[in-house]
Amino acid sequence: MNEMIISEIDEKSKFNFDFKEYKSIIYTVIFYSIGLFLGSYFYKEASSESLNKLIQPQEHSLLYLFSSNLCVYFSLFVVVVFLGFCLIGYPLINIVPALIGIETGIKCAYFFTNYSIKGIGYALIMIVPFIALFLTVIAFTIKISTDMSKNLVNMAKNGADTNGMDLKPYLKKYLILGLSMILASLANAGISTLLFSVVTI
Repeated sequence: MNEMIISEIDEKSKFNFDFKEYKSIIYTVIFYSIGLFLGSYFYKEASSESLNKLIQPQEHSLLYLFSSNLCVYFSLFVVVVFLGFCLIGYPLINIVPALIGIETGIKCAYFFTNYSIKGIGYALIMIVPFIALFLTVIAFTIKISTDMSKNLVNMAKNGADTNGMDLKPYLKKYLILGLSMILASLANAGISTLLFSVVTI
């Protein structure tokens, strides 16, 4: 009998979810979803020939796509890292996933509106997987930056010297995530270059 009770407790403990531990990641998903809605709504209201020309996919070289990804997503990564070093960083940090959501929402709305089923297929193959990859890296970067920014705030409130904070664990994680962002950008560029000749719209 005791063994049954213990096993039931063990089973329940497996499904325990620590909201505080993953709060920043949950907020990232929420703000990204809000951005998706705003982006699709913006496209619906501001749709024009000029906007369509900006969004319309064009075949480019591997180097162009790689540098383009780095300019956009690595810049956002740097912004998230910078906000981690700011006392007011964590209240502002969720603007980043919202911006990614807006961009994704505009692109997806363009394909859904102009190409129907074919556009949905294109978005699922050429946009969604890579945005999910980039967003995952950004989400974990936001978690680290949020923790660091909150620690800085707590130290400042307690009158502690923020210069004495050990930054090595944070910097190591940032380095890993930064390399992940570069590799994701390269993978995106490489696969997109290959798929451009296969997937047409």
